[in-house]
Amino acid sequence: MRRRLLIILLALGFLVAACGDDGGGETGEAATTSTVAGTDAASDDADAGDAPTTGDDETAESDEAATDEVDTEALSAAIFEEIDAWMTEGEIDVPGLTLTVLLPDDELRMARGVADLRTDALVTPDSYFRIGSVTKTITSVAILQLVDEGLLDLDEPVATYLGPGWLAGYELDGVDYGDQVTVRQILDHTDGFKEFAWDPGFYLQTSLRLDQAYKPQELIDWAVDQGPLFVPGEDYSYNTVGHVAAGLLIEEITGNEAHEELRRRVYEPLGLDNIFLPPGERPPNPVVHGYAVGELKTVLNAIPATEQYRDVGEIGEYYDMSVIPQEAITSAGWTGGGIEAQSADVAAIFRGIFDGTLLSDEMIAELTTTNPYSDYGLGLTVGTDLDQTAYSHGGGVPGFRSHAVYWPDLDIALAMSANAVPIEPDVGVLAERILAVLTEG
Repeated sequence: MRRRLLIILLALGFLVAACGDDGGGETGEAATTSTVAGTDAASDDADAGDAPTTGDDETAESDEAATDEVDTEALSAAIFEEIDAWMTEGEIDVPGLTLTVLLPDDELRMARGVADLRTDALVTPDSYFRIGSVTKTITSVAILQLVDEGLLDLDEPVATYLGPGWLAGYELDGVDYGDQVTVRQILDHTDGFKEFAWDPGFYLQTSLRLDQAYKPQELIDWAVDQGPLFVPGEDYSYNTVGHVAAGLLIEEITGNEAHEELRRRVYEPLGLDNIFLPPGERPPNPVVHGYAVGELKTVLNAIPATEQYRDVGEIGEYYDMSVIPQEAITSAGWTGGGIEAQSADVAAIFRGIFDGTLLSDEMIAELTTTNPYSDYGLGLTVGTDLDQTAYSHGGGVPGFRSHAVYWPDLDIALAMSANAVPIEPDVGVLAERILAVLTEG
């Protein structure tokens, strides 16, 4: 009985996770269908003046444009080859994937597989996915803009803005640290908060209220009840609560709802229309179906809260998470893991962070300065992929796994989402394989 309870609690963890760094079961022929949408490389080059602009050598100009177009097609084909291998090399195939690569002078928007295993509806570049904790990077951008405007100080206690006692009772060894946690600490995970997505008690609580949305304050209260894992500022532990608190800061400082400020501060400057933060706003079309696979799918069938949906949710080796009530699942992450978007908009944000559109040089430096205990900055991971500097974040929520990265030395941004969890190999592996394609030769 005890072992059964442990397995159930473990499975429920996937129902609420907002992780960062991260017969009918087969995907069938539809999964091998692909879609590509991108800019016209030849037109871009002509506009930039790369083609000859003097004389009457129209043939040379035409040949150059044709060569560029072939190169783009060859690049897409090579990337699709990597995607196909990755989607099918694990024990269970990945149903679908959306991917955008922003090159210095071109854009590749790609999709593979199915959005719905029952109907074989295809994933397209315009499909919406849940991006999970990639949301944290976007929330951090809005916070850093407020810092740049002089409305916030990274090293001030959050209590300066949310009021004394906002975290009252956040005690460790008899000391209440609630009014000492700083803005910087909630962004770089040195705040001491426990991760609710990995806590069995939170899993059990969520299983009993799948049809009830979480309010941000409920997550803060949960963190207070847990107490700090360490003295704030003296260690690192990845969590989602800190970026939920960041959402409350955005609302307190601006007087507007968080989803409105993200749109005004991040999406609109980049001209983005296909990214949304529930529950305040939602995409015009639902996200694709997300699937639990492997051991997670097996134990879902034994959980009372989800077993009742088994007849409609089970599709061979897959369990369709969309048949489960979504209110608790989609609200728990909020500004720490709740965004739903097309991959092109996510990639555009990761480039826009570093090209001067969204952040000043001073704030970019703050964003990418890691804490003393890890490779995490103020909302993203600073690392290397194949010897290339990489600014990245992963995301995992029920049925979805995502990854976004910007390689500054190449000026290339990439964002992808898959509609299955857990995935092996993970999405970060595919990102590195695509990078190898982009840099070979």
